[in-house]
Amino acid sequence: MPSTDVPPNQKPPWLGPGLIMAASGIGASDIISATIGGAMYGRTLLWALVLGAFFKFVLSEGLARWQLATGSTLLEGWARHLPRWVLGLFAGYLVIWAVAVSGALVSGCGLAIENLSGGAIPRTWGGFAHAIVAFAVLSATRARGFMRLMKALIVLMFVSIVACAAMTFHDPVATLKGLLVPAIPPAAGIYVLSLIGGIGGSLTLLSYNYLLREEGRVDPRNLRAVRLDLGLAYVFTAVFGLSVMLIAERVFHAAGVAISDREAVSRMAAQLGALIGPAGFYIYAVGFWAAVLASLFGVWQTIPVVFADCYSLLRRLGSAERQAVVRVSSPAYRAALAFMAIAAVPFAFLGRPLLIIVAFTVLGSLFIPFLAATLLYLNNAVPWPASIRHNRIITNIVLVLVLLVLLIVGGLEIAALFTR
Repeated sequence: MPSTDVPPNQKPPWLGPGLIMAASGIGASDIISATIGGAMYGRTLLWALVLGAFFKFVLSEGLARWQLATGSTLLEGWARHLPRWVLGLFAGYLVIWAVAVSGALVSGCGLAIENLSGGAIPRTWGGFAHAIVAFAVLSATRARGFMRLMKALIVLMFVSIVACAAMTFHDPVATLKGLLVPAIPPAAGIYVLSLIGGIGGSLTLLSYNYLLREEGRVDPRNLRAVRLDLGLAYVFTAVFGLSVMLIAERVFHAAGVAISDREAVSRMAAQLGALIGPAGFYIYAVGFWAAVLASLFGVWQTIPVVFADCYSLLRRLGSAERQAVVRVSSPAYRAALAFMAIAAVPFAFLGRPLLIIVAFTVLGSLFIPFLAATLLYLNNAVPWPASIRHNRIITNIVLVLVLLVLLIVGGLEIAALFTR
């Protein structure tokens, strides 16, 4: 590992871990959720994207602060300070989540390549090919190669989508209202939950512990740099998500075009082509493809480490053994990567890809209240060194709000089921 003896006021040479984590969580789920939200409700739910990005910043900052203060990952904190059944329950959820996210990512990649190729490459075989290629690349690529690949995809996805949003932007007053005035239209609760819970990732937030460790940034004096890293990452996340929603509002909601399942992505690109010329189609199509591919690479590179760490903690392995297990060359890591790739294949050939993706975002959002609750306990009750403070009052208030917002919105949607 690189040395962590860095002066407190010196920024790390590369503020990348947060951006890698954020890009891993953006992918198909955020784009589809923002597309559906913008198409069905216009600018009304813009506030949900901003709130979701802010919530994820607070959660990620708490998670990173735990690691900098204790020198351990959050999973280690659960194993040491919570009942053992909590880690076992998380392990079961992790398996289900990994299957769901793999299906969503492959479905998203299939949609992206079908759209980019104008239908020449079918969604099913396109998704299957992406799964095979991603597995092969990640199995052979070292950490530096992975970072370079992710940087290129992140730049491509961000520039493309934001450019499309800028070229189609209109009505700034309505946009400002959508950002500042929270409102939940009838039957929109599920999409609010999807936007808040999905924007910027869910379980992928745990990968930040391991990305920091890989970069050697685990000294308490790195706290300011870590906060800056996360701040930039979630500004990027919010701008990207808002751009997608504003594009969808312009090409679907404002034009009175009803959104459909499989056609949502292709019609978005086609409408952009009609609005701003043929270049609009390809700019959006390339940006969407880069986003879902970045998510596929990011999740499949980082989540197997969470699997390996969880396995080592459940086995109660010693420190040296655990360090060996979480390496990308370990059998546990490679088995987890293979499991996610194999689990993804059947989803490539299922119909209704958007339904799969939205279902994944709701499943992923269930992890967020659990994460908030554990951070409320660990970051307040567990003794820390004096160099890093426990949660401030405002941080605890925000964590409680994360719990309340998701519980209230979920309750509203359940109640709506009995009144529709």
